Amino acid sequence: MNNQLAASVFLGVFLLLALAGCQEPPSVAADAKTALNSQDSPNASKDELNLLAQKVAKKSISARSWSQIKASGYINAVKLDWQLESALPRAGSTSAYHSILLQRFADERGLKINWLRVSNLAAMFSKLATFDVDIIPRHLTITATRLEKFSFSYPLLRDREVVIAKAGNDSFNSKDDITITLPIGSAYIDSVSKQFPHWHINIVEEKVSSQEMADTIVDGAMKYTLIDVFALETLQQYRDDIQSVFILPKAITLAWAVNLDNDSFLHELNDFISVHHVMQVVEPEREIDFDQLKKDKLTLRVITRNSPETYFLWRGELLGFEYELMRKFADINKVKLVIVVADTYDEMLTLLAEGKGDIIAAGLSRTQARTKKIAQAGLAISIRYNRVKEQLVAHQDSLAINELADLNGRTITIRKSSSFWTTAQRLAQDFGANIVIANENIATEILISQVADKEIDLTIADSNLIAIESSFRTEIITPLTFKEDVPYAYLVRKNNPQLLANLNEFVRKYYRGTFYNVVKNKYFHNKKSKESHKKHRLLSGSSLSPYDDIVRSYVKPYNFDWRLIVSQMYQESRFDPLASNASGAFGLMQMLPRTAAELGVEDLKDPEQAIASGVQYLNWTRDRFSKDLPVQEQIFFSLASYNAGYGHVKDAQRLARQLGLRSDRWFNNVEKAMLLLQRRQYYQKARFGYVRGREPVNYVRDIHQRYLSYIRITG
Repeated sequence: MNNQLAASVFLGVFLLLALAGCQEPPSVAADAKTALNSQDSPNASKDELNLLAQKVAKKSISARSWSQIKASGYINAVKLDWQLESALPRAGSTSAYHSILLQRFADERGLKINWLRVSNLAAMFSKLATFDVDIIPRHLTITATRLEKFSFSYPLLRDREVVIAKAGNDSFNSKDDITITLPIGSAYIDSVSKQFPHWHINIVEEKVSSQEMADTIVDGAMKYTLIDVFALETLQQYRDDIQSVFILPKAITLAWAVNLDNDSFLHELNDFISVHHVMQVVEPEREIDFDQLKKDKLTLRVITRNSPETYFLWRGELLGFEYELMRKFADINKVKLVIVVADTYDEMLTLLAEGKGDIIAAGLSRTQARTKKIAQAGLAISIRYNRVKEQLVAHQDSLAINELADLNGRTITIRKSSSFWTTAQRLAQDFGANIVIANENIATEILISQVADKEIDLTIADSNLIAIESSFRTEIITPLTFKEDVPYAYLVRKNNPQLLANLNEFVRKYYRGTFYNVVKNKYFHNKKSKESHKKHRLLSGSSLSPYDDIVRSYVKPYNFDWRLIVSQMYQESRFDPLASNASGAFGLMQMLPRTAAELGVEDLKDPEQAIASGVQYLNWTRDRFSKDLPVQEQIFFSLASYNAGYGHVKDAQRLARQLGLRSDRWFNNVEKAMLLLQRRQYYQKARFGYVRGREPVNYVRDIHQRYLSYIRITG
């Protein structure tokens, strides 16, 4: 009792000194009072009260100078909470751009970043004003009003603001008394108020992105909004349901924000921006060689496909065999990497020839027919950096194929542009196989899935892609191998010999080395567990898992049924606290360490922290969906988001509406659209690109069925 009293007196004196002598912001005092008046504090120990005092002491009462930031070892930064997951980067502004850029700044100076998440732009500026963060790393318009309160870095972008509407809306007139909907805290409000004071402004306080504003326009809930031209160009790369109807006359400058008069920190940021030339612009066509590219500090533009073998987005992480190799190449040569996504082989060749990219790294086999076409296009081929087999794909229940003669009368479905086309033609001519030309929009991984689903008889694929698909598709087999050691190579322009030489040197140094083998095993040889999904043999009244009590305690604030979380935990890890996968997810709930850290969880080996991170992330995904959804549907959508990523589910909802399906129902509606996002004609128009749709569809169904079983068992 005496110890508690002494500690309370100590803390009270500390708070009085802080409030009276240091002019501490009201938010700090409020935090301290809340802590002291909480139900737990009367019984708090001396150590707990001292810890609380230390936390209060750490609250900044003024902007931290660069020397203070450097001494602390970290930068406090803020992001919008719907930016917990990045979108697939395209040639435009993305939230990932700023996170990556600030991370590079921090890495070069030996610092870490503490991210604070808030719900909207107004809250971002509030956190900066109360010194909770050091910087807002985001495209922020520099306005006269903002300059009175904050300082801004050198410009990262110069742009225009544009009014957007639903495609086909040609009735806009800037002289009319229109109503325009704008996000709270945005500079668009100032722009409209000063330039078009007769317009009516409707402010949205929810968490919204330009993507979601566009969705609301298309759905008819609002007619007009304002975004940057750069953001519009990004949206229009994958959607055609919105259009520009008016460009505001005044140009805008966008930059990062820090506190007013924090000159030392601002100087450091500006030095970084100057040295690295980070002004974000759409790059023109160029054909300069590698030495000049590095000298001018330009980006290295790699052309590839959005596919499971090359480059894709999973739970907010950019992944892919080709992507990871090219990221290593860029890091070694100290250049920034930009990915240019193409949809077809011919498009990749065109982009490279026209100077819209520098390298093609897309798992291209170096065949005789392709080599001739590549030379005619004025392109050059690197030495091989990978070898694969060319194999036949069949269903395990189909008639046995033991030799080439068994192909007589069998049907092989293949794209004419495929590198396997020549092989297919030979099989037709010499062994009587029937060849069906697949639509050019159907990727090889979809043909494999069609074999697994018995929609087609046979197809041909390379061993790498088959390895990926077979980890999810146990029904497929490879009865014949047509070619061994088919080489993969990079493509560059012939007038870029320096780039070609550097690529060849990279291959010689790393091919089949430790780094290369780790990356290759990650995608092609690290089989996802094929352990049966059979449920535990549980008896009525028995515990569902070793962690039932922990789950019960953590779900209470979020109103989840604890049995649902246990079912999800089984799906993720089979209750193994040390479970991991090749993409870096870890623990009972298979969280990515980066995501867990942003949720305040540090040790995923600890069951309590692992479960806490999973529950928080599931709640975050649920919170992003409309509250108009029935509670059960919110759960289905949240589970799908947990597995595949929130953005992929939003893409599926959008596609469902376009197909006349219900976007507020998962089973037999949005799940059908999710499956279609495996197909090129659909995912090339999706913000988050390719997704292995079968995985989230099965994930939700399995968890739901197991959950129903758990309910019956537990009563």
